[in-house]
Amino acid sequence: MYDQYSVVFLSDVGQEAGPEKKEFSGQGEYLLGAGKCDDLPLFFSNHLGLISVTLKSQLSDVSTRIEESSIQERSWLETRAESSLALIPVETVHEMSMSEEPQARLKAAFLFCVQKNKVQAQAIINDLFPLTTTKLSAMTIDSELDTMVTTMSADLIDDFPSSDPRWAVSAPQEQASSTASLILLQQLQDKEEAHGHLVDFLKDMELWDRLASVTVRESALATRMLLSEHAEKIQAAISLTNLHKQNQEAVDRAISLVLEARNIDLVPPGLTKQDVFYREVSKIDDLVDKLVTYEESAFTNDLSPNNIVVLIAGINKVLTGMLSDACQYRKAKNLDFKSASEAIREPEYIAWTSSSGPGGIRQLLMKQHAITVNQALPEAHDTTTQGVLFQQLLTLTDIILEGFKDQIDSMRRQPGHIDQYQQLNKEYERARDTLIEPFVDAKQYERAATLAEKYCHYTSLVRICDETENQDRQQRYMQKYQGFSDYVFKWYMDKGKRGKLLSQPLQHNAELGRFLKTEGNEYLSWLHDINTGNYVQAHRSLKTLASDETQYLSKKKTLLSLSKLSALASNDDRYDLEPDIQAVDIEQGLIVYQETLPAEVVEAVGMDTDNMRVLTPVELIELYISDYNKNASDLDFKKALEILQYIDQDDPDVNFEELRLHIWAQSLLRDQWDELNTDNPLETTANTLFFKIVDLAFKEGADILDFIPPIDKLLDSPDLGDLKDNKTFQYLIKAGYEHLHNMF
Repeated sequence: MYDQYSVVFLSDVGQEAGPEKKEFSGQGEYLLGAGKCDDLPLFFSNHLGLISVTLKSQLSDVSTRIEESSIQERSWLETRAESSLALIPVETVHEMSMSEEPQARLKAAFLFCVQKNKVQAQAIINDLFPLTTTKLSAMTIDSELDTMVTTMSADLIDDFPSSDPRWAVSAPQEQASSTASLILLQQLQDKEEAHGHLVDFLKDMELWDRLASVTVRESALATRMLLSEHAEKIQAAISLTNLHKQNQEAVDRAISLVLEARNIDLVPPGLTKQDVFYREVSKIDDLVDKLVTYEESAFTNDLSPNNIVVLIAGINKVLTGMLSDACQYRKAKNLDFKSASEAIREPEYIAWTSSSGPGGIRQLLMKQHAITVNQALPEAHDTTTQGVLFQQLLTLTDIILEGFKDQIDSMRRQPGHIDQYQQLNKEYERARDTLIEPFVDAKQYERAATLAEKYCHYTSLVRICDETENQDRQQRYMQKYQGFSDYVFKWYMDKGKRGKLLSQPLQHNAELGRFLKTEGNEYLSWLHDINTGNYVQAHRSLKTLASDETQYLSKKKTLLSLSKLSALASNDDRYDLEPDIQAVDIEQGLIVYQETLPAEVVEAVGMDTDNMRVLTPVELIELYISDYNKNASDLDFKKALEILQYIDQDDPDVNFEELRLHIWAQSLLRDQWDELNTDNPLETTANTLFFKIVDLAFKEGADILDFIPPIDKLLDSPDLGDLKDNKTFQYLIKAGYEHLHNMF
């Protein structure tokens, strides 16, 4: 007799002690039904599966029978995980070992190993994969060994549950199953254990370090990493089964979409869509795309803001749960799936949880992150819901960036992949900005800091320190992370916070000094130099800045003045700064010439007298002697000649003598020589602009014969045009020159 939770044993013999009772009282445990086969009572338990009670004798003591029954149950539980592999008849395994198919023979070797018959297993392996035919190269792709091993691994995790009668029609005949359980969760745990036996088998048979690479997702992947991927997907499936009931509608709908995409229109009788989906563990990642697809389609159903938040949070919970469990398993078992030989170089590693491309998990998770930020967070108004969403975002971000990081580390070890590495690193940096910045924007500083510290997103760390005004934290980061100081300095520069930039603690003076000497930051370096008492360097920095300044004359003037003051303030006897001070004086002199340009000239060329750009010496000369200066005086032309001292005579772009002649020729053209009186040539020439300039120079102590150009060169100047053929002009100019030579 039985009910849902117990079985009562009745006998018509030896009943003095009354009936014995067996309780099924484990957590969540109960009987689903009962039957009989050949007078053998059968009970179907949701936990134990199919069990039976065998009476050895009608006269046997009931208590003894119950004890034996309990022992049988315990024995079944202890051996269930390996029963389908370890308890396969030896004859069957032996028959597989004699097959002409190498795949069947490899499986036979595996089964022999599980059954502790390592001698027979090793014999098969030696025959299939002699050492002389296998080279130790991880860059070999899709070799027979690698293909067979990965096929067996995939078959193992996609195995049919042999003891489930509902699979009888669909499962291959004579299937040596990795699981004997009827319970889905236990089936996955059995597959996990069986896959562990496979890894042990490969290592025991010394095949592990002979594995190379296989083609996965259109690129090479180390076979050991694919085996790890299979184990990770089992963990993801186990996690998903635990999350399924909590998000029943979303997961059920996504599973339906997965099966539709696989063209599975009809599920075998007695089975559910969940049975079919969970069996193929190797394709568990198909669910990610369909979860996001279901989520997006649900948005078109006029959901309330609250329901949108619930939907997105539910999808996040499933995605983060299954993928984070897989990633954690990968980290925990990392060494288990590595080669013992450090000499083996493996191809680029892209984890399945970070598969790239339009339909890859990386892009899907990026999309889910954006959906959460843009559609869920704005509608989450209570702190509890916001906390849940931000924690989910943190996990999503961690999964994405961890995948990037692993791929970058792998690619760094690949020779000849510099361009691909740089491109991937830029993609990683863009994703890092996109994923972490929303935390800072929302003032989720601790979560942001957790991610930014792990993935070295210094910009976010600087923002956090600045916005929270936590200088202690900033100083810790500056000491902890190499190069972090430059991010701090750049942040202050970009935000215009020069005061904070220049008030850094003394221990960062050297770093700040180097930063301020980089391109674009030099104009503040002198302030740092003065702050640290390095007046010589401040003088040189200011002088360099002044030399480079071409935009604003007033700024150049200020920089030169500060440079000279810094030099005068220095008392460092190691440096002779007098030549530098004289050089500054010269440049300041040129500025005076520009500042004293006639206002009408400045206005005529469209410049603002209070905001002039820096003019070159040649430009200044032209403005002084040009037609813009209609009322040009002898003083103006004298200034033009004086500016010649600022021109480098070795400059190939400027012909010094031609420019000098050009100035004198322009002065000659200012007078109307045809109208001049030749009766008294000396008196007449004295009133011309040319000879007024000479007279002015004489009064200022110039050597006149050196000051004026040779007359023959002057008369040959092309600037004079037809004037040089004018007889009156020739007479007067030559008379004036003769008088000058007589005087000097």
